[in-house]
Amino acid sequence: MAGSDLQKLSQTVIGISQATKKTSANLEAFDSQFTKHVTSVKQAIEGSTQRKDQEVIDALEAARKAVKNATSALENASKVSSNYAKSLA
Repeated sequence: MAGSDLQKLSQTVIGISQATKKTSANLEAFDSQFTKHVTSVKQAIEGSTQRKDQEVIDALEAARKAVKNATSALENASKVSSNYAKSLA
């Protein structure tokens, strides 16, 4: 690759790194609020023997886990892409 191509690639990867870092931070903020809401719902229907109540709790917990996994994946992508961009310089 020519020097200008490497510089362009580096800038693109830096942009990706910054975007994933920002998105990860936004997801962390969402997760904090979402966790509070999930806790409230769980407390409100705690002890219920109705299957639909447990289905709601299970769905909310699965979503919360997915958000945490996505946050971790984005943090990793940001770190790896940032290191890659630095190696191109």
